[in-house]
Amino acid sequence: MHFAADRGEVDFTPIAHTESTMKIEVRQLSPLRVAFLRHVGPYDEVGKTWEGLCDWAGEHCLFGPDVQLFGASYDDPEITPADKLRYDACLTVSDSVTGEGEIGVQTIGGGEYAVALHEGPYSSLTETYAEIFGRWLPGTGREPGPAPCLEFYLNDPDSTVPEDLFTEVWVPILSPRDSV
Repeated sequence: MHFAADRGEVDFTPIAHTESTMKIEVRQLSPLRVAFLRHVGPYDEVGKTWEGLCDWAGEHCLFGPDVQLFGASYDDPEITPADKLRYDACLTVSDSVTGEGEIGVQTIGGGEYAVALHEGPYSSLTETYAEIFGRWLPGTGREPGPAPCLEFYLNDPDSTVPEDLFTEVWVPILSPRDSV
């Protein structure tokens, strides 16, 4: 299996007085226990990280119908130099799973998120982020939360043409009372 989050450059500057044209909803996410492999560097180079995590998970028979695969992005590429960007390739695991070597186990998520469905290649994910950060957030009066942004990959890029990929983008948000 191979997953990539190829992103171009985008400006997340708020766009004054425009409404989001994308369907974005607020959802609650329960914390997720995950096995993960960390990538440090440009986001468009996470493919080898996914290969490493998926090889390890396959060797440990961790794939099943309830397993979720997602990426956790910790840094804004508009602020953080490309060689310092942090990204975790994650898959949900049971309490019995322990990490080994470069594979760690952590709990991720929990709280309110702005969620948008991105349709198309990973290389255009920046457009979805720009919509959430540049239009939707300023229009709600909310602010981004301190947790990483999450990308839930809903289909397999090895068997799906890029134009038909579906990715849910989850951006942590503070509740209105917390952002004051």
